[in-house]
Amino acid sequence: EETDVEEEQTSISKEDEAILKEGGVIGIIEIPGIDIRYPVMEGTTSKVLNAGIGHIEETAGIGESGNCVLCGHNGSRYGTFFTPLSQISIGDEVMITDKNGLKHIYEVTETEVVNPYDNSIKTQGDEKELTLFTCSQKGTMRFVVRCIYKEAVMDE
Repeated sequence: EETDVEEEQTSISKEDEAILKEGGVIGIIEIPGIDIRYPVMEGTTSKVLNAGIGHIEETAGIGESGNCVLCGHNGSRYGTFFTPLSQISIGDEVMITDKNGLKHIYEVTETEVVNPYDNSIKTQGDEKELTLFTCSQKGTMRFVVRCIYKEAVMDE
């Protein structure tokens, strides 16, 4: 049974809490404009990418200075994942709630299609940035979304 006391102690929803307790989960990504909401996990193994969105380990963490790079499948038998990514608009918000219940809000600044060997998507700078990518054109190219950090708010 849930009590009011419990509700006051935690600012993170029970659903989010359950997701964040999963092994390897470092956050939850939400892109309301295109109806994306998935767990974010460390690494990009097929096990990770068949369950959610992967964080490329050598890139900045969620909300940290540098470029946080996340990737997801473009439609697979396990789920849609980043399939709607190509419909994202400049100015859309991308939110990632971390394990502490802090919601990091990024804004989409640019989208582009690059070849799979283009490592510039992982380039690290001093700014807090977020790069999302998925396969496009039947896996021959990568669809890339670049975002800048706006703010962090506690997840209500």
